[in-house]
Amino acid sequence: MRCDILLRGGTVYDGTGAPGKRADIAISDERIVAIGELANYEASVVVNVENLCVAPAFIDIHTHSDFSLLHHPEQLSMLYQGVGTQVVGNCGLGVAHTDASPRFQQEQRWLKPYGVEVNWSRFDEHLQRLESLGVGTNVIFLCAHGTLRKKVMGFDPRVPDSGELEAMKREIALCMEAGAWGLSTGLEYVPGCYAQTPELIELAKVAARYGGFYATHLRSEGDQLIESVAEAIEIAERAELPLQLSHHKAEGRRNWGKVQQTLQMVSHARQQGLDVMLDMYPYTAYQTSMAVACLPSWVLKGEPQEVLERLRDPSTRQHILQDMRARHEDWDSVVIGSVPGNRALQGLTIAQAAAEVKQSPEEFILDLLMQEGLFVGVACFLLSEEDVRTVLRYPHTLIGSDGIGYDPQKMRAERPHPRSYGTFPRVLGRYVREEGVLTLEDAIFRMTGLPAARLKLTDRGTLQVGTYADIVVFDSARIADRSTFRDPHQLAEGVIHLLLNGRWVLRDEQFTGARAGKVLRRNSMV
Repeated sequence: MRCDILLRGGTVYDGTGAPGKRADIAISDERIVAIGELANYEASVVVNVENLCVAPAFIDIHTHSDFSLLHHPEQLSMLYQGVGTQVVGNCGLGVAHTDASPRFQQEQRWLKPYGVEVNWSRFDEHLQRLESLGVGTNVIFLCAHGTLRKKVMGFDPRVPDSGELEAMKREIALCMEAGAWGLSTGLEYVPGCYAQTPELIELAKVAARYGGFYATHLRSEGDQLIESVAEAIEIAERAELPLQLSHHKAEGRRNWGKVQQTLQMVSHARQQGLDVMLDMYPYTAYQTSMAVACLPSWVLKGEPQEVLERLRDPSTRQHILQDMRARHEDWDSVVIGSVPGNRALQGLTIAQAAAEVKQSPEEFILDLLMQEGLFVGVACFLLSEEDVRTVLRYPHTLIGSDGIGYDPQKMRAERPHPRSYGTFPRVLGRYVREEGVLTLEDAIFRMTGLPAARLKLTDRGTLQVGTYADIVVFDSARIADRSTFRDPHQLAEGVIHLLLNGRWVLRDEQFTGARAGKVLRRNSMV
């Protein structure tokens, strides 16, 4: 028997949660053609993978790599984690919905510094552009509610009229017909936060008609976490579609431990027949916009220019400062991330940066946001390690980085969360090998077979005869994340080989240059 590639002697974890077993894997063209003791097989390329783990390439259920795919299609920070498929368009934010109009200036600010001009106006046009460019991983798109609401209603903080609601429904239908896999919301962000529950139910029903699921960045991940999970469950129940709770966590010390209750809510909903899962990343800090993290919510209403006007107006500024000080935030726990106009601030805490210029932290924040046009990121070290372990142990938790695919050289000026470089190796290294929070086969299941089940992928996410040859080979004794908040642009180590669609992407820990991924369109997959 002949094949193109033969992986010999590895310990195969098939992505179902079963323990690993020694087996060979034969690959021809894009697919696996045999698994087992394949002594009678010959191949053009035979690779000895003894003492290494062989698993389905990891599926990252929650990324924002649509913000980097057009200028970094290779997605190196993801490949070196063993990621073969990414789900993008999460948190209600989607590059594919944007156009060249001024209302999308915030999205354009992510793209223009890297030479990307928005020359599309429809979801399907964006997917076609990526397909013509070639992508380093497989990519799955969600329809992003916040961005499409902005397209239809701008930043208006109100209930849509009947015409606007129908326009949003049509937009979702077009996305689903073009190949989207579900609907995402970001209910903590403008303008998604203006949507009330009835609007979200009606829009989710459109995704449900096409077999999609509902992924949500909750309205609150802190003080109103319980109520926000209840709202998400209500939306999914009434729209009759599966629910994915994004990057599940409890922000702020006063909310630590609430995940015990939210996981009970998920379990109860599952017992009632609702398909609910959640995802998480294994860090005790989250990263977001400084404006969202630090300003009172009322300040963020309307267009970015309206927000900036509030920051400039002396009387309104005093009101904002009073509200910020009343919250008693721990500014030593908030680290400044990317600041395109002042890179020297990156990595300082807000308390440190404010002290250097002899300002209060609150005044420093307002001035910096004005200087940068609101375009500042922060990392907030306000999560509980025990909560991380609790959510990770929950059997319906998937692994999702909430990251972006980075080039460690071209994008070095940015200061991303290390999750973009280290999420999957960190789970396998720290929480499996070192701490034993999960078994190896269970962790792999959370990264492969379980997200494939969420997506209803039948030919990826497990290693079986006939499935696509999306395969990662890693050293379980040394796989680890190297990226840190201080020095984030460090590729993970321990992934030896990565094949996507039967092509070498990493071989002997070296990038081959291949853009072997595909844009996966749901309407052509089921």
